[in-house]
Amino acid sequence: MRLETVLSGIPLTRSALSKEYWQNDNSEHNLLKYMGGMGPYVQGHGYGLEYDENAFDVEQVFIFARHGERYPTTSLNNDLRKTFDKLKGAQVDNYVGPMSFVKDWTYFVEDDSLLEQETNTSCFSGLQDMYNFGAEIRRKYGNLIDDEATVPLFASGSKRVCDSATAFGKGFGKGFDNDQNQYKLIILPEKRSQGANTLTSGRSCKPYHKKQGYTQKYIAKTLVEESKRLNRESPGFNITSEDVTNLIRYCAFELNAKGSSEVCNALSMDAFIEHEYMRDTELYYTKANHPLTFTLGSVYVNATLQLLSENPAEHQNQRVWVSFSHDTDLLYFLNAIGILENQQTALPTDSVAFARFFRTSELVPMGARIVIEQLVDKTNGEKIVRILVNDAVIPLQNCQDGPLFTCRLSTLRHVFYEKLRKNGSFSKRCEVKSGRPEYLSFYWDWVDGKY
Repeated sequence: MRLETVLSGIPLTRSALSKEYWQNDNSEHNLLKYMGGMGPYVQGHGYGLEYDENAFDVEQVFIFARHGERYPTTSLNNDLRKTFDKLKGAQVDNYVGPMSFVKDWTYFVEDDSLLEQETNTSCFSGLQDMYNFGAEIRRKYGNLIDDEATVPLFASGSKRVCDSATAFGKGFGKGFDNDQNQYKLIILPEKRSQGANTLTSGRSCKPYHKKQGYTQKYIAKTLVEESKRLNRESPGFNITSEDVTNLIRYCAFELNAKGSSEVCNALSMDAFIEHEYMRDTELYYTKANHPLTFTLGSVYVNATLQLLSENPAEHQNQRVWVSFSHDTDLLYFLNAIGILENQQTALPTDSVAFARFFRTSELVPMGARIVIEQLVDKTNGEKIVRILVNDAVIPLQNCQDGPLFTCRLSTLRHVFYEKLRKNGSFSKRCEVKSGRPEYLSFYWDWVDGKY
């Protein structure tokens, strides 16, 4: 598939913005906002914060991204196929109502070799998404990059992650005179033997058990009512709440693969809303707010703060750092850097917390990206940090001592390292075996290939 550049029209600076006003807002009805992190990329909800390019210079940028839109995993595909086969095999007298499409329904995964890999044939192509992302980063931060420099792109060892990084690199390099050598892919194995020198820290942490602290799951109510509605309006399928769950997930992944889905149209928005909350509570307790989450994310944040604190001249004037991994690792990072402190109360499991900050579709959709900008105040040279999550500026709840609701780099370092002191090191809490790396070093070692 040929990858073409599609640049977003998002205003980047205060000077580029004109004030607008309107009385309608349809974002609450955007289905992509309720995909539970399984569906296509969607921009996050920001707070209207602006950036004054006349007052600040961007000095360095650190990017941590999830792979692009993909096909389902093998295990999830088995669940989706089970419901598909059940509905296709049902003895139905008349195909009517929301499920009438089943009569001519075909399964969206054409070949099992596609499972777990990036999509590349729809308007929500994972590879196209990453290509566009790379082009956007080049457009936005190209002034930080020497045309003759080779920018390292760090990726965990999963094929879909490496493919995403490669597509990003192609978009990123396009437009440079030396675009063929503009980037170099650095692959970090997803193995426990990597210790702390990894982009998948959960695999290196022996004591990490996902279910710890997640004793009470959210029990679906609306999904049960949804199954009753579908059976009433499209009789003969004997649809269960488990089938509804699979249909919602089918919808998300079919959008990734094909760009449209009749399954999506058959289901109510209420069902999507409850399903996302089920996903949110599961990921909140098993990934984002697990007792070891800060420790898992501290590996990445510690390295990030070190890079932002060092002189780029020590790194061949490298000012743009880009890494790719999985949604779970982005959640670890968001916890450790303090973004998830915007979720100030634990998520209840007996009702839906509609006013919550923690929404997987907002934080870790397919193609999610965290951008850390180190800004320098032109008046006094002070370094501050601005964080964008899926293109939306998200202030830190407990560090807004910089201008425009930013955080001073010195304050962020103090807050983080005080937490690290109280929590303990990754190597200690995760019981890293003697002889395995105790720190993340590949950002410094990649030139020599000692990672």
